[in-house]
Amino acid sequence: MRRVLSSLCVVLAIIALVSCAPAPAPAVTTPAPALPAPSPTAPPPRVTEKATPAPVTPGPKPAAPKEAPYYQGKTIEIVVQSAAGGGTDTVARIAAALLPGHIPGNPKIVVRNSPAAGGIAPNNIFFSRTKPDGLSLIQNSSSPYSMQLKQPEMVKFDLTKYRHISSVSRASNVLIVRKGLEGRLKDPGGKALVVGSEAGQADRDSMPIWGREFLGWNVRFVLGFGGTGEIELAFMRGEIDIFATSNAFMIRRVTQEGLGEPIATTGIRKSGKFMRRPDFPGIPTFEEALGDKKPSGLPWQSYLAWIGPGVVDKALAAPPGTPDNIVTILVQAFDKMAQSREFDEIMKKMVTDVYSVPVGNDVDSLVKDVLDVPREVLDYAKELQKKVGIGS
Repeated sequence: MRRVLSSLCVVLAIIALVSCAPAPAPAVTTPAPALPAPSPTAPPPRVTEKATPAPVTPGPKPAAPKEAPYYQGKTIEIVVQSAAGGGTDTVARIAAALLPGHIPGNPKIVVRNSPAAGGIAPNNIFFSRTKPDGLSLIQNSSSPYSMQLKQPEMVKFDLTKYRHISSVSRASNVLIVRKGLEGRLKDPGGKALVVGSEAGQADRDSMPIWGREFLGWNVRFVLGFGGTGEIELAFMRGEIDIFATSNAFMIRRVTQEGLGEPIATTGIRKSGKFMRRPDFPGIPTFEEALGDKKPSGLPWQSYLAWIGPGVVDKALAAPPGTPDNIVTILVQAFDKMAQSREFDEIMKKMVTDVYSVPVGNDVDSLVKDVLDVPREVLDYAKELQKKVGIGS
């Protein structure tokens, strides 16, 4: 009861203090100063104005993730249209060893040999079935180019539509006869000398064919070899008597061992004339061997057309439809490799001392020129083939 009375006394005291406080003084109102009258031409005064924010300088954009090279982690397969051991196979294997170091992404390169009918079968398959993704290439010799010219009924490919990467063009072919048999070569009544060939269509087969027609050489062809490596082996075994090759090391090997005698070379054509190979200056050109029996007109045009694919020689190509950016990567890589000291040293140790390496569009143009031959010129060559027993 006492606590209640005490609380009540406190409340009453607060009320008494409030009621006894002096009254506040009356408020004095000060009139606001008059605003100047607006000018009749001046815009009305802005009551409020939004502040313009300071420009914001964007910070650096985060770097986009760097795209990996197209060939990184990939494997390229090179299909070689001839058997292992020959010049075509050797050139492909040199590229397989050195080219990855010049391709961004450093892909692996593997080589697969597919010898058949002078390159017709592997090219038929490659042309029609290969995906144009830059992961499959074909290494040709001059044989498929000759076959497209001379056996179009068997060919299901068009080499002018390939995306050519490069060509390793060696010096001209050298025709080698087994030592001691050169006299028999010129004896029409004796036993015919056997010429080894893949399909009787290669540019290196030109000299025996035209030699038979215009020099009376007594020769016959045996076909079906998988490439120059197999042909050389057959020559060393005594199974054939004549063969031709551009490979300087094969030429030296069979001559130094006393097995063969070089008798002619197709020669290097300059200003309309054929010159001897600089590395074999003692071997006459076939034009020299013909002498006053050299034909003119259609027969000579046909001979020139026949040996034309030899200028293309060892051509590396991608299938039709391969995108330009992929072709550019491969062409630039091959060009860099071909200019390297390492490539030159290996070529001179394993293939030949004299060579050239056109790339890309230069090879495309060369192929089109080689394959653009009038029909009557080709028909003449086919007639000569029939006489030798290798035409249809």
